[in-house]
Amino acid sequence: MCRLLGVVSRDPIALDRAVAEEIEPFTAQSEVHRDGWGVGWFDDEDAAGALDTPGARARDDRTDRGIRLANPRRPQIRRHLDPARESAAYREAIAAARGPMMLVHLRRASPGLPLRIANTHPFREGGTVFAHNGQFDLIDPLREAILARGGRAPEGTTDSELFFSLITLHQREGDLATAIQRAAAELTALCLQHGLRVPEALNCLVMTPDEMVAYQQHDPAQAARHQKVDMYALRYRIDADRVIVASTGIPQTGHLEVGERQALVIQRSDLSAGVRPALEDPGR
Repeated sequence: MCRLLGVVSRDPIALDRAVAEEIEPFTAQSEVHRDGWGVGWFDDEDAAGALDTPGARARDDRTDRGIRLANPRRPQIRRHLDPARESAAYREAIAAARGPMMLVHLRRASPGLPLRIANTHPFREGGTVFAHNGQFDLIDPLREAILARGGRAPEGTTDSELFFSLITLHQREGDLATAIQRAAAELTALCLQHGLRVPEALNCLVMTPDEMVAYQQHDPAQAARHQKVDMYALRYRIDADRVIVASTGIPQTGHLEVGERQALVIQRSDLSAGVRPALEDPGR
């Protein structure tokens, strides 16, 4: 169970300014969601940018010195293991993050999962950035079945990266929103085929250089243990100069909720936002 915050702004602006009203109550939730944090964004212009904390797995965007040049088509990501509210690096990240598209993740690790940078959201594959709020029962046969499908290979050991793996697989065949919906449907079916419960929640924020998608799916029976009926609600608001979407726990006056198994799609180019209905036949 984690917290998500995403924003698409009309003009390039620092993250802590783009969500000036929301960032402090959001950050305060790291008192509970204290197992690390991550910030991801797409720059509007070339600039120097650092990757994760030392020891993070290097990918194709790291030079010998651990520094890369930003690119408006390539995401910037910063991740740390300390609680956001206690982290100087977090404050630096939300001030440094600047672009039309930005997201923040506060992690509360599932029981038994180690606290490692490789397990810290957001994750990325090429120009796609993914952050998840939720969990599902995971056994080795299920992990093997998902990896056999040929999507993105995980860096760490989280269930979240397996969901992301399926998204990248379906992304090869269609648009991002449909890929997320199909991946969620396939994952739910695989859980049942392996004798497990349906996923507790598959809420996520996913962004590419062109759009941000927010997806909501949860099982009320499992979510009830948190004693908050809106724990897995994802809510959004369309303003003149931004669209914001976030988990609960921040001021959300005038917000609408993303429906169950629906996907909110926000376009970077013109700030247009629309909701994709749940798939009638997820297998098609």
